[in-house]
Formats: sequence, C-alpha cells, structure tokens
Amino acid sequence: MKEAISRETPHQQQSRYGHVLNNRPRRPILRGEVMATHPVNCEKAQQHKCLCSNCGGLEHGWPYRIRLAYAPTREEREVVRKQAERKWAAKSNGREGKRPTFPMKEAAVDTSIADLIDWLADTTRITDLVQAIGNALTQDVMEALQGELGTVGLDTFKKTSVNHFWCELLASLACTLDTFRSWNDRIAEHLSLVMVASDCRNHIADETVKFAVRAVLTAIPMAVPLPVTGKVEDLLWPTRTLAILMCKAPERHEAVSRCCLDPIAAGTDKLVKAAIAKTTKERLVQALPLDWLPATRASLFD
Repeated sequence: MKEAISRETPHQQQSRYGHVLNNRPRRPILRGEVMATHPVNCEKAQQHKCLCSNCGGLEHGWPYRIRLAYAPTREEREVVRKQAERKWAAKSNGREGKRPTFPMKEAAVDTSIADLIDWLADTTRITDLVQAIGNALTQDVMEALQGELGTVGLDTFKKTSVNHFWCELLASLACTLDTFRSWNDRIAEHLSLVMVASDCRNHIADETVKFAVRAVLTAIPMAVPLPVTGKVEDLLWPTRTLAILMCKAPERHEAVSRCCLDPIAAGTDKLVKAAIAKTTKERLVQALPLDWLPATRASLFD
C-alpha cells in the first residue's frame, strides 16, 4: 500500500518512522537560531569546494546566510555583497564574448546569493520557513539516520553525502512538487526513484537513500504544516531557496540551477519577482550553461 503522507497525523508518522521524530519535548526555536553545530568555516565557506564531513553538506552555507537575513542592520550583508561584486569584476574582466571560466560562474552565483539574502531580509515569512525546514533536516532527519545507521554508519554516510546529496534531494523535491502541485502519495515514490538514479548519491546504498527521502518527507511537514488542501506553494519557494543557500557550487549543480535558481531568478511567481536583480540575471545567463536557466533567459526579454 502506498503511503498517504498528507493524511497521516504526527502520531502516525512517528509510529511509522520511529527514528525520525523522537519523544523528547523541544523548546521553540527562535528566529535566526539555526541548529548548526559544525565548524564555522563550512557555514561561511567562500570557496566552492567545501568537503565538510562534520555535516556531510547538510549545514553548508545556509545557517550563516539565514543569520545575515535576520540581522537588524545591513552592515554584514553589505560585506558579502561587496565581496561578490569584487569577485565578479575580477573574474569577468575581459571575458565578454568568451567562454566563461568557473571562477566567473562562481562570481555570478555569489552575486545571486547576495541578492537572495537581501530579499530574505525583506521577506521574513519565507525566511522563517527556510529556517524551519533547515532545522528539521539538521535535527530530525540526522537523528533518524543515526537511529537507522548507527554512529559509525552515519559518519560514513556524511563522508559520502558531502558532494551535493542534500541539495540534490531538496532540488529534486522542488521539481517534484512543481510537477505534482500537491503533497500526495506519489511524492515519496517519485523522489526515491530520482535520488536512487542520481549521480549525487555517490554510492550510498539504495535503502539508505530511500530512508533519507522518507525521513525528509516526514520531517518537513512537521516543521512547515501544509494546508488541509495539500497545496505546496508555501513549501515550494523556501525549499528552492534552502537548496541554493546550501549548495556549495550551484554553477556545477544542474538540478539546483534548473529546479531552484532558474524559477527564482526568472521571477516566475509574484512572490519572488524582486528576489534577483536584473544585472544579476544577466550575469547568470552569461556565465551558466544555456539550458540550465531557460526561464531566466526568457525573463530578460519580457
């Protein structure tokens, strides 16, 4: 029998996936409080090559960027933006009409992330959802995996998942939600098939991949309750945003660029129209592969 995820109560979900949600009471998490416990150089990594086995990629980048969005002043956000602008100026200089280099691609992505952080600072409803989903992954999903794999098995998993497993899962979830447009029993089946076939699984066993998918699909609706109708709009945009903020190199990750960066940069919904500046869109289109950002490219001619 297929899992009717959207109809299960929290108690039923906990019974089915006993490792996913533990029984201890949780205190409320405050705005800007992300449950990251790993080295700060992973959170603030500026190079697009992080291999942090402490978190396996799950806590890369996004906790620091969310804190920036919640910061009461723009001061530190401006530092991030100026770094991105200097990098673009240096790496794009003299490249007009030439094949973009990877440093140039990185710089284009960095400016898009600076734009996203500023947008999140002005759109706290979405920022709250991004934080809630991210914390659900770092707490409940990792606890689920530890219960399933044990401490040694989890450490091995983290070393294997470090190359885009988690951002691939989020990006694939976003594309799946965009296709089905509702939270229903097909989500788990489809997403499991996608992740088992993905290169980003990096030799992780099929059953472990499927367990991670189930754990994510259990934890997220507990953190971000869906309306009774099962419509996913409130979940779709924060999932896309988290995938971008978490990915160490969206310019090398087609799923994150296609499923997340493209619809946000293109402003395909009025909610995200102001998320990415036109200048940044032009940089992204100039730097990234032609077929990764079709909606963004088209939006420049609207």
